[in-house]
Amino acid sequence: MAKKKTAETEPVEPTATAEQPLPEPAFFTEEPEDKSKESDEDDEIVSAGLSPEQRAAKREAKKPKIDHLTDAVGVLPDGTKIALFDVGDRIIVQRNLSWALDQWLDTRVYIVRSIDDDKGFVHCQDDEMGHYACVGFKHPGQLFKFAPKKGNPFKAPKVEKPTQPDLPPGEKKRRGRPKGTKNRTKDVIQAEKQAKKEGKAA
Repeated sequence: MAKKKTAETEPVEPTATAEQPLPEPAFFTEEPEDKSKESDEDDEIVSAGLSPEQRAAKREAKKPKIDHLTDAVGVLPDGTKIALFDVGDRIIVQRNLSWALDQWLDTRVYIVRSIDDDKGFVHCQDDEMGHYACVGFKHPGQLFKFAPKKGNPFKAPKVEKPTQPDLPPGEKKRRGRPKGTKNRTKDVIQAEKQAKKEGKAA
C-alpha cells in the first residue's frame, strides 16, 4: 500500500491582526550563579588535605564571639539550671557537638516562643533561617546568652576613650607633648656635647 505524499510547505511567519496581535518576543537571561555552593565546595576541597586538628582550628576560627554578652541561664546552689529569659526575648544559642562538647557546631539568634522550665526545652523562632527551632538550656553542649533587641549581637561594644581633664578658664589646649616631659635642659645638652667631643678626641 503506497504511502500518501504531502506537499512540503515552508513555515509561514505569523502576521498581526487587529484582533490578535503578534506575541511578545521571549528574552532569556542567565540565572545568577550560586556562590555559596562554590564556597562550600572549595572549603571541602581545602579541608580534605588538612589534619583533624587543622580542620578543627579552621572551624573554630569561624565561631562568632559572644563572651561580651550576658548569660541567659542561671545555676542554683544544687546545680539546677534555670532560664533567666522570658517569652519574647531575643537570645543567642551556641551549640556544640553532642559527642564532642568542645567542638563548635553553630551559633543562632532566636526569638523565644515558649519555655518548658522542667525539661529545659525552649521553642524559638529563627528569623534569619525562617523556621522554628527547639533548643535546651539544660543541655551541656548549649550556651545561652542575652542578645540586644536590635543590631548585630556579635559586634562587641566600643570601648570609650578616657576623657581629657577640663582646662582652666582662658587656657587653650596645646598641641604636642606636655612641656618638660621629655625636654632636656641646656646644661644637660652642653654636657652631652662636651662628652662626645672628648670621646672623639681620645
